[in-house]
Amino acid sequence: MSPYSGTFEWQQFPEGRARFSGGIRGWDERRYETFAVEVDGDVTYGEIARAFLPNEDDFNIQVVSFGYGMRENVGILSDGSPGPHAQGSFPQAYLRRVQQLVVQLVRAGLDLSDRPSVLVEYSNAHFQGKVIFSEGWAVGAAAAESSV
Repeated sequence: MSPYSGTFEWQQFPEGRARFSGGIRGWDERRYETFAVEVDGDVTYGEIARAFLPNEDDFNIQVVSFGYGMRENVGILSDGSPGPHAQGSFPQAYLRRVQQLVVQLVRAGLDLSDRPSVLVEYSNAHFQGKVIFSEGWAVGAAAAESSV
């Protein structure tokens, strides 16, 4: 049994805290699945999604964007246009901590009895164990991949 009990509760890890923060309807009426991290007292939000494999059933998890000061702003740039990283750039050491937190959050989410929607598996659709950070997921961030 996981030491984490709530789907949307903060989870404490050595690098900081993280949580799944649910779905929101963006400015464009599209649904965004969000997550939050707290590093050194600052909370920042991002978008997380399924990245389907060629069979269109199995999936990995993809961090689409990161860097929003408010959950409601996920998907919007500071100039009002859609896109990632509304708060500007982050130091590379900070982004590495965020990556570690997200991987640990996904790992913890797999043990929840009530998983967040991005981690729900079906008889023909299974999580394949990778967290993918898209090119440009945050300002100055290169693409990366980690196994859970």
